[in-house]
Amino acid sequence: MRFTFVKNRSLLYYILSGILLLSILYVILAYHVPAVKMRIFIFAIWMFGEIYLWITLLNSFKNTWKKKISFIILVVCYWLPACVIVITMGILGVKGMHQLNKTLYLTVVGFCIIQYLIKFLIFTFILVYDLIALFAKKIFNVKRGKRILLRFSAGFYVVALILMIYGTFWEADDFQIREMEIDASKGKDVLFREFKLVLISDLHLASWRNPIAIEKAVQLVNAQLPDFVFITGDLVQFSSEEVIEYIPILSQLKSRYGIFSVLGNHDYGRYARFKTDVERKMDIQKLINYQTSLGWRVLNNESVKLYSDSAQMGITIAGVEFYSPKKMFFSEGDLVRTFQNVDSNDYIILLSHDPQAWDDVISNNYPASLTLSGHTHGMQLGYYSNEFKFSPASLLYKQWGGLYEKKDKFLYVNVGLGSVGFPARVGMKPEITVINIKLNLLNHTL
Repeated sequence: MRFTFVKNRSLLYYILSGILLLSILYVILAYHVPAVKMRIFIFAIWMFGEIYLWITLLNSFKNTWKKKISFIILVVCYWLPACVIVITMGILGVKGMHQLNKTLYLTVVGFCIIQYLIKFLIFTFILVYDLIALFAKKIFNVKRGKRILLRFSAGFYVVALILMIYGTFWEADDFQIREMEIDASKGKDVLFREFKLVLISDLHLASWRNPIAIEKAVQLVNAQLPDFVFITGDLVQFSSEEVIEYIPILSQLKSRYGIFSVLGNHDYGRYARFKTDVERKMDIQKLINYQTSLGWRVLNNESVKLYSDSAQMGITIAGVEFYSPKKMFFSEGDLVRTFQNVDSNDYIILLSHDPQAWDDVISNNYPASLTLSGHTHGMQLGYYSNEFKFSPASLLYKQWGGLYEKKDKFLYVNVGLGSVGFPARVGMKPEITVINIKLNLLNHTL
């Protein structure tokens, strides 16, 4: 009876401590990173899993600890990520996002998130086992089975951690060039011309430990000798100041007919605190100005008809501001404005950060022959080859990576260059997309 009382009292302490920490975290996020404050529910689920898994460990091995030192090591290793998160959030609360070393902040928080992702998977295994055990106590030894599962989970943890470390220091900047062809010439006996399009997305400049990786990416893009370069949003993570360090590198991007970009959800300054909304909007304009100074054409719910030596090229580039039907994101995009001045006789390429805009393009029959997107990152986790691809991103997005076709319209989703959430990529290498497209130019002169 006494043991049960102590155990229940300990559980109560865990729950109360968790609620207190979550409340403090919510206040800090609401003040400094307002766009993610409602994701506190995700942190709450993680916290529940953390407590559940810890109590399971204590109950399963309470009589097997030979030395106190081993138990102390377990306590430190298990709760270290939570302590680091608390300390980091405390520093964020005091200094604010603009005063932090953003790369260091993202790396530290990212590694803690990696720990939580792995532990949450283990928690899921344990929870499923416990639910099965409720109905199968007489069939097998529940306690022995739990110990075996926990030992298996320890091995899983080590393997997953090694993969994440590999994904952080090796795969995160191992750029993958994906090349494909689209034939939009509508027949073999017509006048056509081929163009080479290069698509990059989600640079998240604050997430890189140094500029060398971005310089390598720029060199790879230029090596393709592109006719067009498209950048589909999330150039920055928090604010426009991230671009300043990279201006000399990004200014090296070359394209025959131009570089075109749109804004992603992170480009609107909603992941860092600004004193007023006017200040936030000024920062958005700074970001646009930086891109314009680089020679890029930023398209905000607008389109541009292309000419070469005063002759029509038969191509229109349209760009919609961040457009998402998901409630967890805001939406600035307006597809009606984006398409209001387009020449429907042209081959129209739409840039949209979120690929979900394509659903509305299809349902409303907007004249976009090819839509280019990013945003999903392929969840930075999975397997992606020409023959087979899988990612947990498929649980959130119908189109999360690669080429899709419907009603003679194409969508390509780039899985991004940078990282967000955690600083690793496992099986989902940062992508540079090369699209060789054949267009019917019968009615246009070059």
